[in-house]
Amino acid sequence: MEIAIFLIISAVLMAYTLLPAFRPAEPLLLDVNALQRRRNALQQEKTHNLKAIKDIDFDLATDKISTEDHEELRTLLSLKIADAIEAEKRLQEEEKV
Repeated sequence: MEIAIFLIISAVLMAYTLLPAFRPAEPLLLDVNALQRRRNALQQEKTHNLKAIKDIDFDLATDKISTEDHEELRTLLSLKIADAIEAEKRLQEEEKV
């Protein structure tokens, strides 16, 4: 009796586990929103770098960093923002084509 119950439970669990393997495969979705995701990533990058500039401006005002470090960091972050803006412009041009 116990063996029969064990076999029934095992069969049910095996069927439950293997059921997804017998379903028809779902087609892979093409990433139609790749441009939109890239645009969102560039926007987040710009926002992040602008916030970082505000942070280092505050750090300079509170004498946490030196003027030289502030200028170096601000230049680096400004270049990253400019790169993101250029990448956004390239994406817009790609969309038009």
